[in-house]
Amino acid sequence: MSFRAKLISITTALGVVVVTILTFVTVGYNRKILIKSTLEGNKDIALAISINVDNYLEELSRTTKTLATTPAIIECLKESNRQLGSLEELDRKNRIEALNDRWMSIDDGNHVFIQEYLSNPIAQYLKKQQGVIPDLYGEIFLTNIYGELIASTEKLTTFSHGEKYWWLECYNGGKGKVFFDDRGYDDSVGDFVLGVVVPVYDQGKVIGILKSNMRIFSLFNKIIENYSPLYKPGVVKIARTDGVIILEPGKEPLSTRVADGFLPMLGKDIEYGIYQDENNKNILVSVSPISNTIESSQFSFGGDYESIDHVEGNRGDNWVVVLKVPKEVIDLKIYEQTKQFLLIGFLSIMLISTFTYFYIKEATKDIIKLVTLTEAVGQGDLNKRIKIKSKDEIGILANSFNKMMDRLKETMASKVELTEEIRKRIKAEEKLKYLSTVDELTKLYNRRAFNNYLDKLIDYSKCYGEPLSIAMIDIDYFKKVNDSYGHDIGDRVLIKLSEVLSKNIRKVDILSRWGGEEFIILMPKITVEEAYKMAERLRGIIESTKFPNDIRITISVGVTELKNTDTFDDIINRVDEAQYKAKNEGRNNVQIL
Repeated sequence: MSFRAKLISITTALGVVVVTILTFVTVGYNRKILIKSTLEGNKDIALAISINVDNYLEELSRTTKTLATTPAIIECLKESNRQLGSLEELDRKNRIEALNDRWMSIDDGNHVFIQEYLSNPIAQYLKKQQGVIPDLYGEIFLTNIYGELIASTEKLTTFSHGEKYWWLECYNGGKGKVFFDDRGYDDSVGDFVLGVVVPVYDQGKVIGILKSNMRIFSLFNKIIENYSPLYKPGVVKIARTDGVIILEPGKEPLSTRVADGFLPMLGKDIEYGIYQDENNKNILVSVSPISNTIESSQFSFGGDYESIDHVEGNRGDNWVVVLKVPKEVIDLKIYEQTKQFLLIGFLSIMLISTFTYFYIKEATKDIIKLVTLTEAVGQGDLNKRIKIKSKDEIGILANSFNKMMDRLKETMASKVELTEEIRKRIKAEEKLKYLSTVDELTKLYNRRAFNNYLDKLIDYSKCYGEPLSIAMIDIDYFKKVNDSYGHDIGDRVLIKLSEVLSKNIRKVDILSRWGGEEFIILMPKITVEEAYKMAERLRGIIESTKFPNDIRITISVGVTELKNTDTFDDIINRVDEAQYKAKNEGRNNVQIL
């Protein structure tokens, strides 16, 4: 083989090797980065969706609890309990059973006996509440402390409810507790329904049970839709931990299940990874539990498969957000990158080899320089260039070689661009993490961030023996603001209140939006007496402040201090009781527990 042919062959082979190695090394690295960043990003998206769902559940609970504080409802329950309480237990039981039998024997909803419970003043009040958001509410009904129906917006299947699982869970042995009834598909409502069951209190004692059956899918779909630009072409589902899917785009609720391979991920913790679906395809899966469907001191959750008025109930499971993205999406991106790298590289090599063939004859005298340059290129140094002043073949070949290096360097530039794109993605993910700890409306810390701070401050205060006080703030009669001026004005009031509170607390204090119209302040290194003075000062400032539309509001504040034996739940429950006491004492005051 001639020297010319050998030189051309060596040049071409070297270019192929360099382009191929650089391409596949770069592609392999990019594949790992893309998979990792996608998984972590999807985990944060799933977490953000679950947090939003939790916020909606808390809002539904808060709305129902507010309804349960209506004076007319409380007075009606007290009278009903008094009448039934005057009977002997056996007489009372026989009365309720007789009324239940009569109720179930009548199909006509306009019957006089049925209308006693569907048209009384309390029922009319509940229907008015139901009409505020007609697409949200199914039935709303009220029972006394013995499970007897007091009023309802619709004719229910039964009259007596004291033995039903949701009633017993909410009654909680007389202590009372919010219960989310995962009813499944409810025939009486014609939709997938979540029952929100709350105790009705009078002077801290449970006197009745109020239940609102709510259509929740429109709310959940809106949340998922808001995040869809971040995870497409992936799919978000909401499933139970037993694998049954309650919400999936284009599918009937409760008609599908997650793949068996995903089941170990469904639980009470955030999980993510690469798994195989039912078609043996690799899927990037991120799972985040919906916290308020997990048993806690604040909420209970579940259902019953044997309920006579709905099917596919749920007991013992919780809900999770499942975000799935096919791994082939990433494979396709990598495949396209590989093709581009190889095409550019091989076109450059072909072009350089062609020029080299025509200018090789005069290369002999400067061959050492060319060999030296070739060795440098073989070691990956693409910045060196050869300088030959002669106009013979070696000089021309040197120029051609320099051009080859320029084109290879341009090829490498695409790696820099891709790295920059990855950097931007990471920055966007960091922003998403920030948003997951901040309340969207007020820009204050949200409950998730507050919980983290409280855990740390509890440990710190106990370790160093320093005081830690906490204040819970609730706007008095805030529902009237929303009802009278609309939610836009209500939101502006919340924003203004956040600004006033932020300006009038210490720099070391931590202000968070607890949810709805409730706010909470962590006050490290001060006693409950000092915290009371600060809370009283804030109460006075709020009372004298003009809010949007010249609205005047007041606040009720509960204050407490960390005890050595306190857990996270202990101090939260106590400050909540203090705030509740402030409400009972006539509102617009500060109470200490």
